[in-house]
This record gives sequence, structure tokens and C-alpha cells, in this order.
Amino acid sequence: MDDKLTRKSQEALSAAIRQAASDGNPQVEPVHLLLALLKQAEGTAQPLLEAAGADMDRVLIEATALQRKLPQTRGTTASAPETSRQLLSVINTAASLAREMGDEYISTEHLLVGLATGGGPMATGLQRAGATPDALTNAFTKVRGSARVNSQDPESTYQALEKYGVDLTQLAKDGKLDPVIGRDSEIRRVVQVLSRGRRTHGADWRARRRQDGRRGGPCPAHRGGRRARVAARQAAYRP
Repeated sequence: MDDKLTRKSQEALSAAIRQAASDGNPQVEPVHLLLALLKQAEGTAQPLLEAAGADMDRVLIEATALQRKLPQTRGTTASAPETSRQLLSVINTAASLAREMGDEYISTEHLLVGLATGGGPMATGLQRAGATPDALTNAFTKVRGSARVNSQDPESTYQALEKYGVDLTQLAKDGKLDPVIGRDSEIRRVVQVLSRGRRTHGADWRARRRQDGRRGGPCPAHRGGRRARVAARQAAYRP
């Protein structure tokens, strides 16, 4: 299964296992995976939830409440946590969704939809927060556009415009955009410099034409050739 997971998906599952072991939970549950997804640096879980219109505060409240209710074991007899049946169902649902969408790998957004699908406590909590499977799936294009998951590291290419572009509208709203209003004198000065440069360029061009003897007419070589042809015709008609 690992070879069909993106790197971010593998990292999230590994983090979920570590969290379950640290908390002394005998099984790795869907809530461990959700919290791991939300903590990922430059992950897609939070942007996808926001794009779906989910209440992020409600999501965290539901997840925290579920995590606190999980059974715990302490001491030297505690063994490594096993993957719960509910978490396996989440992964299988994510794999089915990836196949339906024509994706070659199971990415973090597939896992998030898997978490919201079914009747488990975590799915119910996500749905109460507005993160239904349909809402999350419909928000895919807002996070990853029309891209398909055909590599193990697709998440780094998502939202490239937001990462590297400049939102001029938002900058204007925040008052961080250098204003044009109130800078009339600077604008007039720029126009004057550009106009002067244009006039100078035109004067230089006309001077060069006069120097070359063109002045809008044929060049001297052309005028000399014309006089020679006229003289030749006149000589031909002389008795």
C-alpha cells in the first residue's frame, strides 16, 4: 500500500502511528490521522476544509474530544498500536476515490474524504462541521486545479499561484499597495520626460534625413541616375 501513497500521505500515517504510541492508545484511529493531516506543513487538509466551507474550529473541537476519549494503556506491557478497522476503511475509501478520479496515488485530499465518509465518530464529527464527502470532493479543484496525482509528490505543486503570485486586490484591501491617487505631480513628470524623449528622438531622425540629403525625396544617387536617363533620351532625339 505504501507504494501507492504520496509522500505527504505516508508522512501523515507515520505521524498518526507515532501519536497513538505516544498517547498509549492500543489502536491507530481516524482521529490520529486527521490531526496529523492538520499539522502538516504546507499540507492540503486545512486548505481543502476551508475551500469546502467547513468550520475549522468545530473540526478541531470534535477531533480533540474524540482523542481524549480513546482508551490508553501504560507500562512496559504496552505494545505497538495496531491499525483499527475504521482507519483501514478510511484508507480503502481513499483508494477507491483515487481510482475513480483517475489518480495514480492516494493523496492527502483522498484521505480527508475517506475520513469524512462512513458512520464512524470522526466522519460524523467532520460532517457536523460542514466537511461532508461531497463538499470536500467538490472543493478539490480549488486546491489542486485540474491536476492529476501521477507522482508521489503532487502536493508541492498545488496552489502554486497562491504561493508565488501576488494578490493585488488583497494588498489594496490591506493598504499595502503603493497608491496612485495623490501622486499627480510624479505622473505628470514621467509623462513630460517621455514626451521630451519622443521629441528629441524625432528631431534626431529628421536631422539625419537632412544630413543624408533625403528630406522626404529620393537620395542623391537616385537623382543622379534620373538626370543621366533624361540626358540619354535627349541625346537620342538630337539630329
